[in-house]
Amino acid sequence: MTISRRGALAATLALGALPAAAQAPWAPTRPVRIVMPFPPGQGSDILMRMLAERLQPLLGQPVVVENRAGAGGTVGMEYGAGQPADGTTIIMGGSGPTTIAPSLYPRLGYDPLRDMTPICLIASVPQLFIVNNDFPVHGIQDLITRAKANPGGVFYASSGNGTTQHLNVELFASMTGTRLTHVPYRGSGPALADLMAGQVPFMSDTLAAVGEMVRTGRVRAIGVTSKERSPFFPDVPSIHEQGVTGYESVGWISLLGPRAMPDAIAARFETEVAKVLEQPEIRQRLTEQSFTPTFLNRRDFTAFITSETAKWRAVVQSSGVTVD
Repeated sequence: MTISRRGALAATLALGALPAAAQAPWAPTRPVRIVMPFPPGQGSDILMRMLAERLQPLLGQPVVVENRAGAGGTVGMEYGAGQPADGTTIIMGGSGPTTIAPSLYPRLGYDPLRDMTPICLIASVPQLFIVNNDFPVHGIQDLITRAKANPGGVFYASSGNGTTQHLNVELFASMTGTRLTHVPYRGSGPALADLMAGQVPFMSDTLAAVGEMVRTGRVRAIGVTSKERSPFFPDVPSIHEQGVTGYESVGWISLLGPRAMPDAIAARFETEVAKVLEQPEIRQRLTEQSFTPTFLNRRDFTAFITSETAKWRAVVQSSGVTVD
């Protein structure tokens, strides 16, 4: 069979017009690294290493985790944003350095929406509002009543200025018209020690950090920061459920690419991560770390980043907090 030049050209154009689904997906030709903007050993670091291990056979290349910690995750995020967008580097994005830091740091070296490519949301984890056992507050309305009766007289601890533990309470204060006094510590450990000793009465912290303390009765949980109750603490009502309508603050982990990552590359990572999250053993490991699998594709995740950034910008502006 012979094909005329015109016929060959038409066939070529037709092949080029095939939908993306009919074309071979992008595949990496070199090892892939996940830039981890927090230190080794944290829950999010453990999860990234699990993800890297499971992505290797799906991508056909080694996948390694590279820790570049500092400044609340912003050092690693800035580094990752500046890497080539060829699929050899992706970045773990957390809620703090992705949606809070742009309003918190006056000289931040990156803009997550301008300088990075959203790939997918992976998992989420709320926090618990906890009190020491001698503090006569047994629910969110008790806390609001006490705070309004004594403006500035209710103190709360956090793991540091500008952390999610701090800003969760500032969001609560702005939504309830209360004034609470912040006592920043250098990390959750010292803050929790003083809370249990009665030096401060109240704080917000992650399920992973305080869950066992709540279960063993060393502190009391009075609310969870997700809109619905946590499956890990079904007896603790949400803050939203207790009358602070619309209150929601959930930490999360995600994947982002450097600026202008081609859509075909982002789509491949999104597809393979979705497959990993369906594996029962991975879901079990997430549960062990108090994370809930919460997958959003790259388009929905982009919209989520936009809305979360706006929410935290309002909280930072109303609280007046900045970090140099």
